[in-house]
Amino acid sequence: MASVDARKVLPHIDPDKYGIHRCATFGDFRERLKDLAGLVGFHVIEEDR
Repeated sequence: MASVDARKVLPHIDPDKYGIHRCATFGDFRERLKDLAGLVGFHVIEEDR
């Protein structure tokens, strides 16, 4: 079973930027996602760091 502290997540959701749907990724995939983003030419912005 997975859980999330929604109070910490909600301030980072911007419906105007991403639409009204929300998603969550469970687990620490930060480095893998940064690597993938670099391979496809995306620029990664880590707003929580």
